[in-house]
Amino acid sequence: MQELITFLASFAGVFAAGLLLARLHAGRKFSFKRSKCQPTENAKVRMKTSDALYRCRLISHSDTEWVFSAPMQRDMYVPIRVGETVNCEVVGNEGLIIFQSQIIARRAGEAAIVVAAPKAVSVENRRDNDRREGIPMDVVVGGKTGSVMDLSPGGAKVRIRGFEREGNIVRIDLPFGESRGATVVDSKNDHEGSIIRLRFDEPILVPTES
Repeated sequence: MQELITFLASFAGVFAAGLLLARLHAGRKFSFKRSKCQPTENAKVRMKTSDALYRCRLISHSDTEWVFSAPMQRDMYVPIRVGETVNCEVVGNEGLIIFQSQIIARRAGEAAIVVAAPKAVSVENRRDNDRREGIPMDVVVGGKTGSVMDLSPGGAKVRIRGFEREGNIVRIDLPFGESRGATVVDSKNDHEGSIIRLRFDEPILVPTES
């Protein structure tokens, strides 16, 4: 009988310890103090809700909250309601920091919004090993003709004859039969048109050297 009581007491202790550890793990947020990947200063940010895409800048971040400048869409500030779920893509020193969180406050006086610190993140390395430069390839982006400057499975740098605003959703048609939805993540104008960077919705297969 004494052995049975001792066994049950040991089992109960192990169970209680496991339950406590599980609760602590579930409540602990991801800490960038323990991560090599850090957001760059004044980092560019893409913020997506269920029905819209915005761009903003990172003002500050901690283990409890991330503060962003007021989100913009087509050069206009657009309020996002508190409680809205957002998907954030933040430029970091080792790639694109991607996470999902919620708006927890708006700071009208600072033209800023506050997002709960992420519990987990993924980091997408934008320097793809399969990136190819100097590809002689003509493409169509959002109905505008252009030429590829570099190409990777996840995106492309393209010179187009025309203009696409940062944050626009477009379709790119490639000559080898691939067609993808894409987001304009950067756009610069010059006298010949625009140089834009695209991030594909789905990866492509980069053609091999001929």
